[in-house]
Amino acid sequence: MSLRSLGWLAGLPVLAGLGFGTVHWTAPHLDQDLTGPAEAVATATSSEAGEPWLRIERRGRDLVALGEAPTPAERDAALDRLRDLPGPRRIIDRVGVVAEQNPFVWSATRRDDDRIDLLGYRPAEMRRSALTERLGAILPGDVTLRDHARAARGAPAGFAEAADFLLRQVVRLGPGATATLQDRTLTLQGEAMTVDAYEAVRADLGRPPAGFVLGDGAPEPATVKPFTWAATRAPDGRIRLSGHTVSETERAAILGAARALANGAPVEDAMRTARGLPAGVDARALTDRAFAALALVRDGSVTLEGSALSVRGAAIDAQAVQEADALTTGSLPDGVTRGSVDLTASPVSPYVVGIRRAGETVTVTGHLPTPESRAALLAALRPHFFGERILDRTRLAEGAPPDLLRALQGAAAPLGQLAAGEVTATDQVLRIAGESLYPESARRLSASGDRLAPSGWRAEVAVSARDAPRLLDADACRTGFDARLAARTVRFAPGSADLEPDFYPLLDDLAALARSCPDERIEVAGHVDPPGTAPPPAPKPPPPAPPKGKAANAKKAAEKTAQDKPAQDKPTEEKPAETAMPDVGLPQRRAAVIVDYLLKAGVPAQRVGPGPAETMAERRAVAFAVSRTR
Repeated sequence: MSLRSLGWLAGLPVLAGLGFGTVHWTAPHLDQDLTGPAEAVATATSSEAGEPWLRIERRGRDLVALGEAPTPAERDAALDRLRDLPGPRRIIDRVGVVAEQNPFVWSATRRDDDRIDLLGYRPAEMRRSALTERLGAILPGDVTLRDHARAARGAPAGFAEAADFLLRQVVRLGPGATATLQDRTLTLQGEAMTVDAYEAVRADLGRPPAGFVLGDGAPEPATVKPFTWAATRAPDGRIRLSGHTVSETERAAILGAARALANGAPVEDAMRTARGLPAGVDARALTDRAFAALALVRDGSVTLEGSALSVRGAAIDAQAVQEADALTTGSLPDGVTRGSVDLTASPVSPYVVGIRRAGETVTVTGHLPTPESRAALLAALRPHFFGERILDRTRLAEGAPPDLLRALQGAAAPLGQLAAGEVTATDQVLRIAGESLYPESARRLSASGDRLAPSGWRAEVAVSARDAPRLLDADACRTGFDARLAARTVRFAPGSADLEPDFYPLLDDLAALARSCPDERIEVAGHVDPPGTAPPPAPKPPPPAPPKGKAANAKKAAEKTAQDKPAQDKPTEEKPAETAMPDVGLPQRRAAVIVDYLLKAGVPAQRVGPGPAETMAERRAVAFAVSRTR
């Protein structure tokens, strides 16, 4: 290589250094020469907000003009001054003009977990930097705010407060959520990031900024997995609701079911709204089934985890264990699966049975030890309540006191004598309370308390008489009896001494009238059946016991021989059927059942009885006679 070439190579670093130094020294001066005068033009423009509306960006030797001019004239003037500058090669016009916007729309959209964009229009009188600074203070540190909104006129009063309110909600929602201001209407759409966030948004939406209203649409709850729910019942009847509910409508339905079951006991609502209930589950059907199961629990809970329904705790009685098992199997609501049933049953204490007579109904409630004792009690009640419906609401449970059935059976007759009342057996205490039609009946029942209870039991009787009726004189009493007897007839079915349902209105009227006629005695005469009436068939004697051993063999042989004989050898004459004899005691029995009914309806024993036997011989209907007792 020649010396000349070596010299040239040695000079290259020097040339590079000179070039770098020139650029390093001239670039700032070039930038200053281009942007300095332009920034001065921008500074000279200012809006009502007190900051320049013109912004300048340099792109090489070109300048980009940005911003919103208050008027077209101010826009043109600013651009003319920029074009008159000597340095820039070209002025790129990106300047808009502030316009009146109607409707005025501004929105905040969560683009991603770490970014929120502002779109639409901001008030022209509000500096961009002031709004960005104010809203940026609301954001978490890892979220960036990008303001793409343009200045415009027509913003509603209170815009800044409404923007604050909306941005606080968007921060609690996930990506894709949008909050919008349109004049004075605020809307919010999107899914909450957490259950807590949804509760906070829901609470804030109840208090919008003054002068603004909420539009259609609402944020959606967060999704939880697994979806859980529980209803817990305490021994004192309190119910606590926890876990999740799918909506406020379902919350109201659950609360209604809980309050109905609690029957006045406190109900605590600790549920939170969330999504995540398995697809296909009918929330309302699930609520009905869950509270049907909770009604069987004395101290425990019914829970849902995912789709599995479970029951745990102490059952109200032994019967409830089987019923809870049946509720969680078989025809469960669609989408619901069987969880676990872990119920235990203890003997019931106190052991309570109630029999209540009200209106036309007798209702039995509480517990009984066996199905047989239940059947025996119902059988003991029926003869004392002729026309009333008997409703069985009892359940089976252990823990019954001794002689419970005997105590209840003995109380059936006194209850049948009351116009309204109740028998209650609590452990070994038998209480009879109610209202009698007559003072005499009330005194008689009150005095019989010691004889009602079995040995080892205590009886309490609290029976009062209804207010004394207005007493009638003899003529009014006779007239009243005659009017009632003329309107209706009591006639038994042939061969029967059983009361018919259509007898009761007349008999009840006679008992009520007797209450106002203490000096009158009612005599009752039964009747015979009309001539030619076929008496009821006499009961057939039971068939003889089949012969055993040799006698049985001999009988079979005789029967076979008889079957083998020709038909003409058999006798053709038949023995005439025997006819039943007339029932001579039937009229007396018919009178007796009516007297018994009137006694149970409250007519004192000395004021009702059977009539003379001779009056019954030819009668075809029951006869009533009224006579003076003194």
